[in-house]
Amino acid sequence: MLARNEGGRAEVRTSPLHGRGLFASGPIRAGSVIGIYPLLILSHQDTETLKSTRLYHYVFYVDERPDGAVRAAVAFGEISMCNHSPDANADFEVDADAQTVTLTARIAIAADDEILIDYQDFAEEAL
Repeated sequence: MLARNEGGRAEVRTSPLHGRGLFASGPIRAGSVIGIYPLLILSHQDTETLKSTRLYHYVFYVDERPDGAVRAAVAFGEISMCNHSPDANADFEVDADAQTVTLTARIAIAADDEILIDYQDFAEEAL
């Protein structure tokens, strides 16, 4: 399920930052939900196995056990193409119970601007 808001749509295009990226095809107002995307939440063991693959660069952090084992999720939809920036113009929130990730505009995003998120603790691993 993908929810679009304010007439602002997002689409995958070639990115000058890193291969492909997600871009606003219309203006998106600050605070608007850009989309809600389904997640496939992986087990701790599957997440560990995935670390040695290229797909690991596209997962979202879900949680961590006290022993340090991480559980991640694969998002379906355009959000998987969001590139990283410490000065992101969008935020994401993982909801493990709903098995979704919500992408929201942190600031107003102009048409044709790349939609960027902060990978937070995973930035070093993913880049």
